[in-house]
Amino acid sequence: MIDQNGLEAMRTTLAADGYALDVNEVGDRVEVRITIADPDACEDCLAPEPIMRGILHKSLKVPEQAIDLTYPPGSVHE
Repeated sequence: MIDQNGLEAMRTTLAADGYALDVNEVGDRVEVRITIADPDACEDCLAPEPIMRGILHKSLKVPEQAIDLTYPPGSVHE
């Protein structure tokens, strides 16, 4: 089960840099999609996948290996 407080904290953090965060539990997987919410989003502010996966693990309190992470199309991390 996703930690709702951690989810809201992540959403707030990413929103400050112009991104939106969608999270869905599908069976034993956690689908995480980061999208651009502001055309002036700070591309350099997104952490690389291994780091973001660790942050999500700690914030959402789900296993890193259960996270399916999708970055915005055209992102340097895509």
